[in-house]
Amino acid sequence: MANAVAADTSVALERDACYARPMIAVVGGTGPLGSGLARRLATAGEHVIVGSRDSSRAVAAAAAVCSAVPGARCEGAENLAAVARADRVVLALPGMALPEFFDRAAPRLAGKLLIDVVVPLAFEQGFATIVPLPGARSASELVQARVPTARVVSAFKNTPADALLDLETPLQGDVVVCGDDAAARAEVSALVGKVPGLRAVDGGRLANARHVEAITALLVNLNRQHRARTSIAILGLEPAR
Repeated sequence: MANAVAADTSVALERDACYARPMIAVVGGTGPLGSGLARRLATAGEHVIVGSRDSSRAVAAAAAVCSAVPGARCEGAENLAAVARADRVVLALPGMALPEFFDRAAPRLAGKLLIDVVVPLAFEQGFATIVPLPGARSASELVQARVPTARVVSAFKNTPADALLDLETPLQGDVVVCGDDAAARAEVSALVGKVPGLRAVDGGRLANARHVEAITALLVNLNRQHRARTSIAILGLEPAR
């Protein structure tokens, strides 16, 4: 009996320790990219909060993650509520939605690790191109300008949303990680390393995100032309240890 009680206590402590780990919120988590990242992060053992403007949609999206990932720790909440509960926030909103979002959310994002995965794309006669955002040369630089005290890191911008959603197919490719805070880049690189098939590549300054975003437009056009699912791999680097 004593052994059974001890075992139950151990399980309870382990469970409580799991839920005490820092959460990661995915703002815009009901879109393809946000949903795919939520699935992959949950698979990697992260406690994920799926955010949406509509709390009911967020709850439904979180339930879909739990269904796709056995044992996942995933919840749904309205975007601002999700941000309030997490110390790491993935921004997966459409580029044009960023200014309005920051009008409401900027104070709550102060001091947090913000992982920007936004690529402001538009299509002109079936051709993908980058849309200039007001006040910045990239989505990541806009994020940093609107939340100066946040640790902003650009990542996952060249990883296809449909590949992230498809848990049956292994991922492959490099994730270029850009940010002005070296410790923040290292933290996000470690997170990338928890996703099988992906390798983090330190991309240096946050300003380099503007070039990473442009590559995404190229990849989208290649996908449409070749009916493919492309990503990138950086050649010539020392193998990851």
